[in-house]
Amino acid sequence: MMYDTGIQSVKQTLLLALLLPFLTVASAETYRWVNEEGVVTYSQTPPPDVKAETVKIRTTPAGSGVDSKKQLEELRQRLADSAEDRALKKAQKKEQAEIKAENRKNCNIARKNLEQLTALGNRLYKTEDGYVRLTEENRQKKMQQAREQIKEHCKR
Repeated sequence: MMYDTGIQSVKQTLLLALLLPFLTVASAETYRWVNEEGVVTYSQTPPPDVKAETVKIRTTPAGSGVDSKKQLEELRQRLADSAEDRALKKAQKKEQAEIKAENRKNCNIARKNLEQLTALGNRLYKTEDGYVRLTEENRQKKMQQAREQIKEHCKR
């Protein structure tokens, strides 16, 4: 008989322990009052000798698991999009740097070509196969091509 009372007592204690936080929240009130200096004060116990008003606390209901999952998936998608944007910007910067380096290289080549063509006295022009003699007309054409390449590749 004593054993049954002990189990019942444990069950009641557990039930009370589980329900106590809910009972406290449900019964808790908040009071608001203004003191002599005009300071607004909030408390769970009303002050003595001062008129205090009861404040109703509004709580928002907890979101459903579906809402939380949806928000989490949206956050993951934004993070993935952000990472993709960063990778794309990095690739674009790398490509721009490569283009800039190629333009510098082509600019230097075009300037050297123009310098060589301008300095030709006997119209010998160095090619990959060796030297060739240019006519004045061909020399002027190559000088014009070099100037166009300078305009194209030497932008700063």
